Amino acid sequence: MTFIHWTVSREVSPNSLLKIRTRAARRWLLWTARVLAVFIAISMPAAHAATLYAQPYRAGGYLLPLLWLLATGFAVLAAALAVHAYEQRSCIARLAAAIEQRSSTGTLPQSLPEFGPPTVARLARAINGAQRCEAERVAELLDVLAAYAHDLRTPLTRMALRCERVDEGELRSAIERDIAEMNELVEASLACARMQCCAGAPLRRFDADGLLGALVDNYKDMGRSVELEGEVGHPVVTCPHALRRVLVNLIDNGLRYGNDVRLCVRVDARRVVVAVVDSGPGIVPAEMEAVFAPWYRAPQTAARAPGSGLGLAIARRLTLAMQGELQLENRHSGGLEARLTLPLAA
Repeated sequence: MTFIHWTVSREVSPNSLLKIRTRAARRWLLWTARVLAVFIAISMPAAHAATLYAQPYRAGGYLLPLLWLLATGFAVLAAALAVHAYEQRSCIARLAAAIEQRSSTGTLPQSLPEFGPPTVARLARAINGAQRCEAERVAELLDVLAAYAHDLRTPLTRMALRCERVDEGELRSAIERDIAEMNELVEASLACARMQCCAGAPLRRFDADGLLGALVDNYKDMGRSVELEGEVGHPVVTCPHALRRVLVNLIDNGLRYGNDVRLCVRVDARRVVVAVVDSGPGIVPAEMEAVFAPWYRAPQTAARAPGSGLGLAIARRLTLAMQGELQLENRHSGGLEARLTLPLAA
């Protein structure tokens, strides 16, 4: 054993000749053998004398392929992780876009795709389930609201007939005003119920020129001053019932506070703008956004004409559901301009 230790120590590190039998030399020899993989060979020549020598094991032929194999494995693993992370980000981005759409329009036009990583797919299923439950609850509430509003028409009609028996005077005028206001609230409630149905309707290509012309003709037949300037000339992407409701609300609102209304149509490369211009007093700039809140009426206009405060709120909600915009602006020459912007069909 001493000879073997001495030979290996001499071949590997001649500096350790003086430390053959020491404990430190044995530790150094074992440590070197593990790192350098010392190989001991025994040759037996014809003289039958055993010669023991040691040499470092050359592992270079196996090291490079092993390194390439490890590098390839790490590269494949990194690529798989990158693809998995991209899929998760993509699915989450689609969910976020759908939720943002709901925040802005208040509606999700269709169910979210339930695919992708298990966690993301489970989240999509949960959102779809919550959406269906909410839609069912809203539908039930709207049915109740429409039923109440419809039932109120009968007693209001009786009140109007009985009011005709009252002698002309201040009392009869006050009763007629109250009945008219209650009728308007009933109609607004029914319009709110219809709005929810229109807001969830799918969008499609539609000829807006035909609708605009028909609306103007209807108002003229009723003796109202409504004019149309310009034409769209291209199909728009919209819901026809929702678009009609928005235009009727804007025209009625303009006629309520002014004597005449003009519909001015402007078209650019990607959108159409229908400006409903009236000759009324306008709105205080600080109230421009507040008038879109349900049941809100600007103080300076509430005393001029009766109203429910739902017309502009319904118009804004339906416009957002049609992926459009509705803005108000006072005109320098007087009056208010309500600009309805809708996308053109591709």
